[in-house]
Amino acid sequence: MNQNEIYSIQELFETQKKYSFKQRLTTAEERIGLLQKLKNALPDIYGKVIDALSKDVAKPVFEIQYMELAGLPGIIDGICANLAKWMEAESVTSAMDKTASLEIVPEARGVVLVIGPWNVPFFLAIEPMITALAAGNCVMIKPSELTPYTSHVIAEFIPTVFPPEIVSVVEGGVEETTELLKLPFDHIFFTGSPNVGKIVMAAAAKNLTTVTLELGGKSPVFIDESADMERTAASIMHKKTINGGQICISTDYLLVHKSRENELLAALKKYTEKYYYANGSFNGKDMSHIINRHNYDRLKGLYQDALDKGAHVEFGGVFHDDSIQIEPTVITHVSLDSKIMQEEIFGPLLPVLTYGNLQEAIDYVNTHSKPLALYIYSQDQKNIDKIVAETSSGGVTINDAMLHASDYSLPFGGINGSGMGAYHGVYGFRELSHLKPVYKAGNGPLDETLHPPFAGKVQSRKERALS
Repeated sequence: MNQNEIYSIQELFETQKKYSFKQRLTTAEERIGLLQKLKNALPDIYGKVIDALSKDVAKPVFEIQYMELAGLPGIIDGICANLAKWMEAESVTSAMDKTASLEIVPEARGVVLVIGPWNVPFFLAIEPMITALAAGNCVMIKPSELTPYTSHVIAEFIPTVFPPEIVSVVEGGVEETTELLKLPFDHIFFTGSPNVGKIVMAAAAKNLTTVTLELGGKSPVFIDESADMERTAASIMHKKTINGGQICISTDYLLVHKSRENELLAALKKYTEKYYYANGSFNGKDMSHIINRHNYDRLKGLYQDALDKGAHVEFGGVFHDDSIQIEPTVITHVSLDSKIMQEEIFGPLLPVLTYGNLQEAIDYVNTHSKPLALYIYSQDQKNIDKIVAETSSGGVTINDAMLHASDYSLPFGGINGSGMGAYHGVYGFRELSHLKPVYKAGNGPLDETLHPPFAGKVQSRKERALS
């Protein structure tokens, strides 16, 4: 039985709120103990996660293993190896009094609500929980209702590892999420679409709750005259088709110099035929299905609207209504006012635009909402530097895609419309902590010029400042 079938959401929250004052005082050793317990328990449910995701999203087993499962033990190990250092108070030098003692003390926020997405539903519910626990918080997880089998696995698994006062899971849909968002959590960590992110932020504002919003957007790809086209095409199509293109930092659309367009299109087609049509027909077993009929129909609508406005299909364009699967599709001559260029695609449809001058491409990107990711394929350092300096995005990968989000030495997060806040490694620890300043005054004499009576002191202090 799920925790929110035993306790009300309000009861779970109040239990965690009360316990959070104890949890925040836990040592690095105690927090590491919790994380190691999780790490040791994870292999026991790998089979259940694979089965659940196969039902929820029809993902290839290999993708489930490396996207949802393989990274978690290493994340835990990395945190455990550094946690004691992260938890130490940082001494700083006073700008006012050299005899004073100043520290910045990481303090747990309290009770953190983690709202997980449907596209990577296990990993992106568990990973923020790990970071929140490392920072000394209690955590309430709300898995996505669009992946019910995976949600149920999480709800059954978590109580076998953690007591409900430390971590609890609330299953359900919009009604349960709405109830959760009314509560005065100390922090909300949300991964999902910008539209829902606005709802979460508006609800959080009513309680002045801080938020981390991991959203999305249209992540552009710059390809200049100097790019290695075979490598570029392989990288782009691989990243575009992972998870059926349903990743927040997927390669959304391409901006290629017009002198290299034909070469790029040939290389994209060559890669796709090699890996998805090796036997002459589409190998659908190696590509995720679209999450549900609603999103499948949405993608079909984007595609048809693009064609109606003059787009040309280079290859693909095959929609399997029975299995809600879409074959990798590349389109050119795409009208900029078509819907596919106005919203995040989140599927295996890839528009290709051309430019004659790099500044044109930069200006186009800058007229739209700041993306979560931006990619550059180039061997020209001046062009790379120009694009990095003159655009704004959550993060950048050069001569590949998505890797800035995979390396935990870097923060991962969006900016403005693509999100706020960042996590991974120490950056996640800081994000889910309050960095509390502590000032211990020195033992020197009091500056009596600050005490009344004030008559005649204004001028003397001014003279001192000017001396």
